[in-house]
Amino acid sequence: MPRQLRVEEIGFYHIINRGVERRDIFVNDEDYEKFFEILEESSEIYNFVIHSFCLMKNHYHLLLQTQEKNLSLIMRQINSRYSIYFNNKYKRVGPLWQGRFKSFFVYDENYLTSLIKYIEYNPIKANLTQSIGQFTWSMSSKKVTIECLDFELMDNIDLIKEPNEKELKNINDIFTAKFEKKDKKLVLVVKKDLNNYFENFTKEVAIAMAIKDGYLQTQIAKHLHLSVVSISKIYKNYRQKVKLFDKLQEKGIFWSYSKEITYAKAGESLFVEYLLKYGDFYDIVLGMKLFGIRAIKKIWEKKVMRDQQFIKTNLMLARVFFNMNVESNYFKEMKNARFEKLKLLAS
Repeated sequence: MPRQLRVEEIGFYHIINRGVERRDIFVNDEDYEKFFEILEESSEIYNFVIHSFCLMKNHYHLLLQTQEKNLSLIMRQINSRYSIYFNNKYKRVGPLWQGRFKSFFVYDENYLTSLIKYIEYNPIKANLTQSIGQFTWSMSSKKVTIECLDFELMDNIDLIKEPNEKELKNINDIFTAKFEKKDKKLVLVVKKDLNNYFENFTKEVAIAMAIKDGYLQTQIAKHLHLSVVSISKIYKNYRQKVKLFDKLQEKGIFWSYSKEITYAKAGESLFVEYLLKYGDFYDIVLGMKLFGIRAIKKIWEKKVMRDQQFIKTNLMLARVFFNMNVESNYFKEMKNARFEKLKLLAS
């Protein structure tokens, strides 16, 4: 799956970065102080402002405002410089960060209040402190004073009240927002209502499309009155089906269809039919696991078992998978349903 578009507009971003394997990236006060030193030097070079921060032991949050389209340069400078410092100090090698940093573009500045509260309440949620302003390495403590910090937004927020339901929704909107480029302009992709997915697609396809469009598995589970575990299993199974479909497509099995055909467009019945006819043994075994023997047998009985071109295949399927004690004559004597139907129409 391609990476989501990295936004590089001028504006506000919520940045999150974690240590590799969730390891600690701040071991003592000197490490925190070094990170702030790097932040300050980087802001002088790349001209950005910090409106909120929270540095936990194994990850950090920043609410950063850019003045130019240079977010990637900013984060490369901060993360690479701190990584070099940390590895030299603790005599370690290899990546310090868990992949690339996460950045969430704040497309609606009305959400800034919600984000600041979300960031500043991290130490309380982690049981590191009991109230706002007590955790040294969060901006609300006001114990860190570097030039790139701007307290104006924070000073106008009632931080005593933790994020309410509406504010949590605002945060979720930021985290799940998707954008696309149209005529060189950044456009917010508006999510469809969940009902639209399930009215037009099978459950597994609808779930996968909703997740791709930014819905959380918890939201989908609530909508379908299922557990999150169930949604996760359905989604995992679907991805394995897509992977098998793509593998067979690369082999040319769907030669009579467009090269652009996908599993979602082909549908379960067509996929299973072609899998049984042209897939190798191990592909069929995996298909049985993903779709279930009962479901595959129904498609086999309807689409494949009467086809006289696949007598050997049908014999193998019947004996190995469907526990049928039959011989090849069983299939040879079957009338081809399609042929008989055409003959009746012609008479």
